[in-house]
Formats: sequence, C-alpha cells, structure tokens
Amino acid sequence: MTYLAPTSSLHLTDPNRTVRRGQTLYYAGDAAPSLYRLDSGLMRAVRLTPQGRNLTVRHIRPGDIFGEECLHGQTRGHQVVALTDAVLTPIHPQHLSAADLWDLTRSLSAQLQRMMTDGVHIQDGDLRERIARYLLNLAGSSLGGTHPDGVRFVRATHELIAEGTGATRESVSKLIGEMRDDGLLSPAYRCLTLTDEAGLRLLSGYHG
Repeated sequence: MTYLAPTSSLHLTDPNRTVRRGQTLYYAGDAAPSLYRLDSGLMRAVRLTPQGRNLTVRHIRPGDIFGEECLHGQTRGHQVVALTDAVLTPIHPQHLSAADLWDLTRSLSAQLQRMMTDGVHIQDGDLRERIARYLLNLAGSSLGGTHPDGVRFVRATHELIAEGTGATRESVSKLIGEMRDDGLLSPAYRCLTLTDEAGLRLLSGYHG
C-alpha cells in the first residue's frame, strides 16, 4: 500500500515555513520547481517497492538541501514526509549564488555518503542487528530524546522501523518483543527506550 498522508501536498513559496509531523511536502511525480533546505526537524523520503511495501530511502536532517530533481528538470522521485514538525526554506535554482552552489554541492555530497552508509546498514546482518543500528541512528536525530535518568529513547512506530530496515512490521514487532525480553529495549506507545544502549551497540557493531 502506498504511503498516504492525511493532508495534501504543500507548495511552499515563503521562507521558513513549518510542515507538521505526518504531513507530506510532495509526492513522487509532482512537479519540482525548487530545492529545499531543512532548517529544523526530521523528514524522510519514501519509495514504494515492487512488492507494494514502503521503504525509507533517505533521512533528511537539519542543514540538508534536497529536492535536487529540479536541477535536472525532472518530476519528484520520492514522497517526502515530515517525521517531526519541520521548518524548511524553498531555494529557487535561478537565485543561487556561487556560495550557495558550493553549499549545495557539499550538502548533496554529505547526504550521498550517509545514504551509502545507511544502505549497508539495511542490507548487512540479520534483522535484529539492523533494528539495533536503526534505533541508534534515530536516537541522534529529532526523533530521539533523553529521560530524566539519562537513558535515551526514540519516538518511532514498528511500521517506521520496518520501512527503515527493509522488513515487515510483523517481523519487527516480533524482534522488538524479543529485544525487550533480553533487556535491550523498553517499548511503550510510539516510544522505545534504549534500556541497554551498550548492548545494542555491541549487537549492531555501531560506532557512531
């Protein structure tokens, strides 16, 4: 089933606009009149697989410039959804200065490196390891937080984790239950506490 947000796609013309959590900025196939810079929050690009499942192919973090299809005169290649409330700024290519072009190049290069690393994380190891990596990655994003006792948590559903690890929600739910029983996680509604972060790092091989 294709990911559909509860609201329509936005077409931003003013700088520093807010996109609410769960809202879609644009869909695959939409026209691409501009780039965007994410100023705060966390977004993701989603693609529908041939098997009919959604796959998170890219996380967009603060400072990232995205929407590069407009540089090639192409339509949007992915659906981009806000995982948290997000503030972003449209950037029109015809207004880019030399300094802006350098910032764009560096941003796209950094994102390419990150996507390559994320791709390895999705494909390498069994699903239990991939879930541990993904949660540790999200803990350092806008979806992460820290309890008063210093223990970190991630605001994420089983469906989001499945789409970020190339798995099914059922498989993710089963393994999160096992990781809870092993004392690695403490699940709550839309929130996973990293009860044993050292154990998760050992399981995942994560060094970030």
